[in-house]
Amino acid sequence: MDKLPFDRKEKQAIIFIGIQASGKSTFYNRLLNDGYYTHVSLDLLHTRYKENEKLMDCLSNGKSFVVDNTNPKIEDRKKYIDKSKEYGYHIIGIFFQSVVKDCIERNEKRGGKVPSKAIASTSNILQMPSRAEGFDELFFVEIINNEFELTKWRE
Repeated sequence: MDKLPFDRKEKQAIIFIGIQASGKSTFYNRLLNDGYYTHVSLDLLHTRYKENEKLMDCLSNGKSFVVDNTNPKIEDRKKYIDKSKEYGYHIIGIFFQSVVKDCIERNEKRGGKVPSKAIASTSNILQMPSRAEGFDELFFVEIINNEFELTKWRE
């Protein structure tokens, strides 16, 4: 994929949704890591306190950002959506299609960072996103031949 199917806008919040090893961080690094979006990731920040500080810095200063966490449940996404709406952000959800077996294989290739049980457990609680949650736009990502294919969400 050469170009994103959405325009970059001021005050844009992108919220990733997908199980571990479904390609979220790789997608960020390949397509969004060019200085425009601030990367908000619990894997990198380690605590909710630090995550909230970084998020509030973005919101207070009008910086566009990407929340790169699993966000499997509606309630997980709600806090980011509500805060972003409060600050007048355009909110994009990106759902990463996944097959548990493929994610476990990718996880093993990267040194087994996450226990296989955790990947399966997250998959079991994963709730599909919808525009009714407050997303302005929603997209679906799948990995085909090691490339990301991003398509507009259909509800």
